[in-house]
Amino acid sequence: MNQNLKIEETFKLAIKNHINNNFKEAQKFYHQVLKIDPNHINTLNNLGGLFKQLGETKKAKGCYEKTIKINPNFADGHNNLGITYRELGNNQKAISCYEKTIEINPNHIHSYNNLGIVFEELGEYKKAISCYEKAIEISPNNINSYWNAHILASDMDEALSRLKKI
Repeated sequence: MNQNLKIEETFKLAIKNHINNNFKEAQKFYHQVLKIDPNHINTLNNLGGLFKQLGETKKAKGCYEKTIKINPNFADGHNNLGITYRELGNNQKAISCYEKTIEINPNHIHSYNNLGIVFEELGEYKKAISCYEKAIEISPNNINSYWNAHILASDMDEALSRLKKI
């Protein structure tokens, strides 16, 4: 069997099990892919997500760090690492990761939204709203950014106006 075909089939099995919350099986298949190709970036990224779901944040962090070591321009790896840093209480590193994601992909709405959340937690509300508004500008149907922005709106009429745009 062609090695690429084996990787593809095994990766699909990992995803299927991951989606169905069969975490042990998913982890087994992800590790099988990594035995064949230790630098399979999508497997590392998904395995990081699995570890996060299992509450193993440090293992998730290691997977995301490896994805961006393999490909420094892997925007999702930077974004996911930012989420992980935020969960670990390191907002400054999270901000750096989100900013790097946006530098790589200026239309990465999740990073704008995540960056807004960090700024909100830091009490930097104008920066937070600016991030949410940028996410809305990129994706006008992005309900999360509307919701986050409306919560921060100081004026109830402004909040209702924002929600009516949905």
